[in-house]
Amino acid sequence: MSGTSADGVDVALVRLEGCPPALTWEVLGFTHVPYPEALRAEVFAAFRPETSDVSRLCELNVELGRVFGEAALQGIARVGLTPEQVDLVGSHGQTVWHRPPSVNGTGATLQLGEAALIAEITGLPVVSNFRARDVAAGGHGAPLVAWVDVLLLTDDQRVRTAQNIGGIANVTYLPPRLVRGQDMGEAFAFDTGPGNMLIDDAASRATHGRLAFDRDGAIAARGRIDQALLDELLEHPYYSQHPPKTTGRETFGAQYGEQIWRRAIARGLKPEDVVATLTALTARTISRAYRQFLPRFPEEVIVSGGGARNPALMQMLRDELSPASVLVSDDVGLSATAKEAVAFAVLAYETWHGRVGNLPAATGARHRVVLGQITPGARPLRLRSRRAVETVGGRVDASQLTEASNPATRDIDVLPTLEMVWLMNVEDSKVAAAVADELPQIAAAVEAVAERMRRGGRLVYVGAGTSGRLGVLDASECPPTFGVPHEKVVGVIAGGLRALTRAVERAEDNAEDGAAQIAALRVDERDTVVGVAASGRTPFVLGAMEEARKRGALVISLACNHPVPMEALADIAIAPLVGPEVIAGSTRLKAGTAQKMVLNMLSTGVMVKLGKTFGNLMVDMQATNAKLVARARRVIAQAYAMVRPEAPPLSEEDITRTLAQCDGEVKTAIVSLLAGVSPEEARKRLKAAGGVVRRAIEG
Repeated sequence: MSGTSADGVDVALVRLEGCPPALTWEVLGFTHVPYPEALRAEVFAAFRPETSDVSRLCELNVELGRVFGEAALQGIARVGLTPEQVDLVGSHGQTVWHRPPSVNGTGATLQLGEAALIAEITGLPVVSNFRARDVAAGGHGAPLVAWVDVLLLTDDQRVRTAQNIGGIANVTYLPPRLVRGQDMGEAFAFDTGPGNMLIDDAASRATHGRLAFDRDGAIAARGRIDQALLDELLEHPYYSQHPPKTTGRETFGAQYGEQIWRRAIARGLKPEDVVATLTALTARTISRAYRQFLPRFPEEVIVSGGGARNPALMQMLRDELSPASVLVSDDVGLSATAKEAVAFAVLAYETWHGRVGNLPAATGARHRVVLGQITPGARPLRLRSRRAVETVGGRVDASQLTEASNPATRDIDVLPTLEMVWLMNVEDSKVAAAVADELPQIAAAVEAVAERMRRGGRLVYVGAGTSGRLGVLDASECPPTFGVPHEKVVGVIAGGLRALTRAVERAEDNAEDGAAQIAALRVDERDTVVGVAASGRTPFVLGAMEEARKRGALVISLACNHPVPMEALADIAIAPLVGPEVIAGSTRLKAGTAQKMVLNMLSTGVMVKLGKTFGNLMVDMQATNAKLVARARRVIAQAYAMVRPEAPPLSEEDITRTLAQCDGEVKTAIVSLLAGVSPEEARKRLKAAGGVVRRAIEG
């Protein structure tokens, strides 16, 4: 990203996992790539209506996209990675104009830096144009970093503020996570006013363009604060305006800086006095904003941005904000200069996962929204598999994930009930993504199982405990749902039927019993045996899989760790890595949910392939009770309307009569009605078509 100081591109490489409030992050590296002087001049020309035009903005948009893309490659290379090892680029762009919303209308914001060019140069998908979505929802489009401040910097006990001092200064108020009270308020944010913008402008004028900023605060340190000028500047109406509010160069840019400079020099102030006074203005407006607008004065102030590297400004800030402890964000593990780039990496990650990224209490938006726009890169729009992240990265032993302790839930026993269940829900939200990573293996399993079942084979689930119960559940639901004989989909659980309702101790440890169960079923090469065990190493399941393999069956493993012993016995290995459980080792939670999802996909996909549905309708069913008769009638009516949308709907009498003539067989009734043939002919067609309704109708 490039901030309002417009001095170059900040590139942060960040490893992110999980989701709020259990988001984990690690900054792998940070790079600053300065703008060439000619480009910086073009950017500043774009800030001023009198020197900008459409063609100039268009050319600048492309050039900034090129610079951002090349800067991203430099940042990637500097940490020893290649673009193939990176998932995503988040680009804030270069703001050239920003108009906050008015009482009667939506605001407007423009950031340049063509995302399509960044994607072309890096080959990576790009999330960009973050601010526009918040503006469209009635917000100011800033400060967007507020939500990231809440995620990364909130303390359990202390009131904090996250104070960024870039070109513009903005504050995020952070009430403590575990301390409640009406006087604490909620997290919110706003722009306090100019940060480095006016200081940089004055430093450039004071050195006749030799310096773009006051390096180390040296100029301000030599100067004297002019109290009269400071008091005049503090009269600007922005400072008394209540949040939510934002500002930028349109208010405090070069035009305003020039006015201040001329006024100060006309009064006889030295150049260093002007810089010192404008440095004091930044510190004083931050302090006044805290005392005027924050629910509680902070105990800690965490400063980031270029202003954190200005000793003169930081000393003024400490004086103004006493007795608060003023820290640099480096002190809490987040580089002051990298923080905003890291923040937009987090926002891009949240957008990629379809999660909201604004904080309406900060921006004034009517509601929370997913931010930004996604531009595809050279690869499909999909993150690398979690397996790659967690094992190739070398930071997690993915073979023991289900037994690991989850740092996000270490305090679950002291949380209020609502926060406890919310945290559980957050952890559950990871399951679908973990299953998505295994879709190629699941699809391969569906194809292979269906092929064997067409030859008369069976689908056999083998498991223990929760995994075994899930297998038995899926097997027991297939006959009423898809009309398959009970012996075609079989569930085997360690400890037998008694284990469905109570734990049978040590049953899962008996590998010989697992092998005996497979032998008793006389499994052969037409059958499929699916070993289901979250750990991937249950002896009962391993024994069953080994016996099935000896008998020539297709063997599939379903575990939530990787690598595991079950995979060595499997033709197809499925391993959704959901991570540590909310309660360590309780695999009935995320692991159980993931296994249920996979089993749903596997059995449903196989039945669809075998013609047990017509479209998305369950048609291979027997109308044997009142509920199923009513369902059968609905299915027949829907099937008829799907094929003949222009025809009048079937009457209840027609459906009832045809269903009775077909002995309650829904498939037969559908083919009879849509092909205009007798029930006997419909049965013949279905047999010739292998039970597939579409083929039977076509004859």
